[in-house]
Amino acid sequence: MSLRFKFSLALIITSMSAVIVVGIIAQWQVSTRFDQIAMERAFENFQGDVTAYIAAYGSWDEAQKAERFGQFVRRRHTLTGPHPDEPIFSGSKDRIEPTGARSRPPMPDEPEWAPPFLFILLDPQGKVLLGGGKYEHGEFVPVSDRSGVTPIMLENQLLALAVPQGKPNLSAIDRNYLAIIREALIYAFVIAGTLAIFLGFLFSKRLSKSLHELTTAIRAMNQGELRQTVTVHGTDETAVLAEAFNRMSADLAHAYEKLEESNCTISEQALLLKELSIRDELTQLYNRRFFNEQADKLFIQMQRYKHPLSFMIGDIDHFKQVNDKFSHAIGDEVLKAVSGILKDSIRASDIVARYGGEEFVVIFPETPLTQAVEQCERLRKKIENFPWAAIHPELQVTMSIGLNDDLSFDRFEHMLAAADGKLFQAKADGRNRLCY
Repeated sequence: MSLRFKFSLALIITSMSAVIVVGIIAQWQVSTRFDQIAMERAFENFQGDVTAYIAAYGSWDEAQKAERFGQFVRRRHTLTGPHPDEPIFSGSKDRIEPTGARSRPPMPDEPEWAPPFLFILLDPQGKVLLGGGKYEHGEFVPVSDRSGVTPIMLENQLLALAVPQGKPNLSAIDRNYLAIIREALIYAFVIAGTLAIFLGFLFSKRLSKSLHELTTAIRAMNQGELRQTVTVHGTDETAVLAEAFNRMSADLAHAYEKLEESNCTISEQALLLKELSIRDELTQLYNRRFFNEQADKLFIQMQRYKHPLSFMIGDIDHFKQVNDKFSHAIGDEVLKAVSGILKDSIRASDIVARYGGEEFVVIFPETPLTQAVEQCERLRKKIENFPWAAIHPELQVTMSIGLNDDLSFDRFEHMLAAADGKLFQAKADGRNRLCY
């Protein structure tokens, strides 16, 4: 269930509930007020009849001896004119058809004519004068049963007490009024309900629009797109939330960018430190520690799978004399030049390193001795034929090389030591040569 649907449903239910409650209260108020008006009107007529009845004969008892109350009312109303919509009765024994009441046809759905209110009439002491079909004449009515009692006065003298009974029987005119009011309430209910549904969808759409933008932006942030901006509508709580979200998104994106920059810097520095830890500072070749790590791994791997592996160790001839005769600066240039020749002449799978001082080592993986010999001879000749005069006119540099491919040793150090032995042999044989 979407948030928009929930908002719409909540607003519609709230609005319709309010409309229903207002309609019920309005109907109740109208009905209550009509009953009250009918009771007041009936009491005025009843009071007029009772006071006229007593005034005509001096007292109720004397009047009863002369004529019944119902007969007096019929005669009195005959003289004053018919009141078909305001009949007054005191009880079933005194039911009277007003003069002229049947001279017209009844209105549609109009029941037989009945009194708006039925009254029980008591004397000031609570003795029944008219029982209204509930009490006998002369019976005493307790105070607890006198709910709604209304005094009937004549010149500040209390003549009797009237107690209304039951609900009013409204006249045809009153019923028509009530029908019109109920019809108006129904129309108002339909219009208010339709308006509530329309406004519910309208307001929920506007409110859910802002929340939909927020949820969409949050999903985008969850997928890594941290810099998000949502439109701020108005100044309500949703707008405050949108502004806070925009600030949070900007701050988070800025912090993430800074963190990324820091991570890149750290990664670069870590890579640089790693390179510095495995590279020789002067020649930029791998250093002895890195060479030993790689040589140990390759020796074990080649030995296990019976693949060929050759180790070369080379030494610049008379390098001490170069430093002594031409200076250490020239010696450093010679080391850089030899390093460049070695780096440019080997394959990508080969590993070359400065092993210490003027000594250089090369690992030739997957290389049998014959191929290693060819490669080392090319290296030796390139070093011999390099234009050393460009560094110093009197400079000439050569290299002696030892080579070994025997994998029967227990450790790579022994195999490298065997290549070093061949290097000593090359130096003993006159230098600038390869021994294997």
